[in-house]
Amino acid sequence: MPDSEKVNKPKSQVLNFLWLNLDLPPPPDPEDGSIRQPLPEEYIGNVRAAGMAHPSAEIDLWVDSKRLTPRQLVYLKREVEEGTTNVHLKDLRTIPDYDNEELYNRAETNPNWRSGYQGVIWLQVDAAKILISLQGDFEQKFFADMDHFHLDIESEKVQKMIGQHGLLIGSYDANDISIENQLWGFNSTRQKFFEQYYTTALQDAYKGSNGYYSLCEKVRRELTYPDHGPSIPLKEICLPIGSEGMAHAVQPGHEWSGEGGGWDDEGKKKAPAVISADKVAEVFNGVAADVQGADTAVLTAAATYQQNFAKWKQTGRTQSL
Repeated sequence: MPDSEKVNKPKSQVLNFLWLNLDLPPPPDPEDGSIRQPLPEEYIGNVRAAGMAHPSAEIDLWVDSKRLTPRQLVYLKREVEEGTTNVHLKDLRTIPDYDNEELYNRAETNPNWRSGYQGVIWLQVDAAKILISLQGDFEQKFFADMDHFHLDIESEKVQKMIGQHGLLIGSYDANDISIENQLWGFNSTRQKFFEQYYTTALQDAYKGSNGYYSLCEKVRRELTYPDHGPSIPLKEICLPIGSEGMAHAVQPGHEWSGEGGGWDDEGKKKAPAVISADKVAEVFNGVAADVQGADTAVLTAAATYQQNFAKWKQTGRTQSL
């Protein structure tokens, strides 16, 4: 972005992303040394791109460790964080309000979860994206679906909205201003607004309604058509983002991938997408070699995997991988 379009940015910013896998607990890893693909590779690239675009901001990708095998988790952490200092893989289970909430401890049981946003996964995602936005002590907090990784949190337009009204919310497009819950940002003056939004969205989730409707109603009631105080025109807080969002998001490691349901064009059930054993070994070798500042348990697991994989390659048999 040209310097003329930049503004003085705050001292601390965080841009949050979220990914939830369908299975809880996850199925065991394949016996051939591979792992099921935990996240579309495209989205890993998107998160890393956001980190490069905003080197002074913290970029956090939140996942649920109870929906990933230990090997998937080590692999994903390495792929997301390698070579960066500001991009982090975060565990939702470190948030007590997530770990202890019954809603988040449900597995998806609907093979047609992708159709009409009817699965429990959407109720979980719409609530959890608010919860992660409340974490940490930052001057500005942002959330974006991973399709909107290009959100420029330092741009004049973004900073003007937050400076004037303390928040911004994604909009369908420039010509049709309407609220979307695929993206938002706020400063400390709107922390309570989003805390209240989370409470309402969680309650609505238990009634089978997702957080989109909760947000629309809260904005209408408190900002655009308040009973008391000045109203805020939607165009002053809505940032055009388009409508694609997560509409094409899939679960690549699951037979219910989401690409036209769980079936291929010939009517056969799809096999989960996998990361090859060779690629997994390559990543784990890198983890095992990266001793500086690494977690001891992760290094031990990676080293053990490395040794066992070598044995498996020699014998053609799995050695407790």
